[in-house]
Amino acid sequence: MRAVVIIPTLNARSLLAEALESIESQTVPASVVVVDNASTDDTAEMLAKRFPQVTVVGNSRNLGFGRAVNRGVQAATEVDVIVLVNNDTVCAPDFVERMLEPFADPNVGMVAGVLLQGAAPGLVDSAGIELDTTLRSWDMLWNQPIDALAWAGQPVGPCGGAAAYRAAAFAELGGFDERFFAYWEDVDLALRFGLAGWGCARASGARALHRHGATLGAASPVQRRLEAYGRAYVLAKYRVGGSGFLTRLKIAALDWPVLAVHLLVRREIGPLRARAAGRRRGRAAGPLRAPLELATVGFLEALGRQAALLRLRAQGTLPEHFRDTEPTTGSSG
Repeated sequence: MRAVVIIPTLNARSLLAEALESIESQTVPASVVVVDNASTDDTAEMLAKRFPQVTVVGNSRNLGFGRAVNRGVQAATEVDVIVLVNNDTVCAPDFVERMLEPFADPNVGMVAGVLLQGAAPGLVDSAGIELDTTLRSWDMLWNQPIDALAWAGQPVGPCGGAAAYRAAAFAELGGFDERFFAYWEDVDLALRFGLAGWGCARASGARALHRHGATLGAASPVQRRLEAYGRAYVLAKYRVGGSGFLTRLKIAALDWPVLAVHLLVRREIGPLRARAAGRRRGRAAGPLRAPLELATVGFLEALGRQAALLRLRAQGTLPEHFRDTEPTTGSSG
């Protein structure tokens, strides 16, 4: 099975070099495409000198994550599987091999790898995406020990930082929706794969260390705006609120307390404006059916998870990479 590994990047030369070194030592061959979102840190020179075998797609400006991946896919030829990894990951030597194995099942269109926390490799950062009954996404097994993989169910889709897609299905579905800049594009693609009848499997043995948010800042103002936009876009595109008054109440209970914190505590109007923009663009892009049957997280459980995150934040015990930060290098998408 022929695979291509696609890595979008922006001003993260050292991180990218580590990621590429880990791909070089894989147990199965894979071509590599790096999509450079107009880096200014000599990324192009580093790639030409140290990784001449890598195909480089250079953008004249930062196109974000999904657009960059789509252009990387266009540059790839004769591939069966598209593998995505972030530029802030270091993959185990058998990562690609393990990601390809589930595609032996013809019903599998997506595969989720396992991202481990860079500062705490014994803890999971993401084992794929799961959804609650409002189509809000959650990183499966986040902050849980690796042993939890043994009993976890299958995700709805992969996190874009460690993902694989059947190339023919990716093309048929049009790839990533380019109305996203970053965040939620992997959720949207998983929903479209699911609506088209494709399943997702987790490759529990495909593991990579992830320095979460090393390029954008996992809890930066930019991230908060993009998160608010993406959530609203998905809600509008899939007409989730149209599922009934109770669903709308659940959305309000989950989303508006967070937006209130942004406005009243952080004094940020940006997330509210981004949410309004996401709603407008989502309504223009839709309508698609809201596949609420894909939800595996109940509403009360979702509330509990949100409360636990707020409690960790209030106690100052969130993992370091989830605390309020500014970008250190720049966004790859």
